Amino acid sequence: MKDFNKIDFLIQKRRIKLIENFVPPNSYILDIGCGYYPQNLINLRQKIKQAVGIDKDIPDTVLAPNIRFIKTEFKTIIPLPNNEFDCVLILAVLEHLDHPPEIIRECYRVLKPGGRIIITIPTNYSKAILLILAYLGLISKEEIFDHKHYFRKEEINKMLLQAKFKKIIGRSYNFGINALFVFEK
Repeated sequence: MKDFNKIDFLIQKRRIKLIENFVPPNSYILDIGCGYYPQNLINLRQKIKQAVGIDKDIPDTVLAPNIRFIKTEFKTIIPLPNNEFDCVLILAVLEHLDHPPEIIRECYRVLKPGGRIIITIPTNYSKAILLILAYLGLISKEEIFDHKHYFRKEEINKMLLQAKFKKIIGRSYNFGINALFVFEK
């Protein structure tokens, strides 16, 4: 289980405020990398018709009857059916994955036509800042040291366009150290 602290929760809450207007009401949501503390799903509960959270470390309690969890070490395949979801969330997760392009293609597969993928990442500009904050113990060392890649915005755009997504928005936030992407199938 990751070592989350108060600052991590505040960052996560800020991220949810940023994306919540892009999540359609009454959605069937897939939260990739939901984590043991699935704050994304908790904070978006008013927009959820049904939800699935997947991660290698999932809650051991039921949050709500319309939210289920799948424990998986998803490397390149998402173990879910085609054209199932209205919205896929990959919030501060893509940088932890070994095979991001494959997971993006899988997101396209599991999304319904017109469905949205919402991604947030720390940009390549954030690496030094995040490492300092982690060494100071202000944010989770485990999470930061697990980053496999710091993406440039252009890399994410290219990856999503190659997977046949259509761009809605791509922009920086938090003074350029993070970026938000919303694309549609």
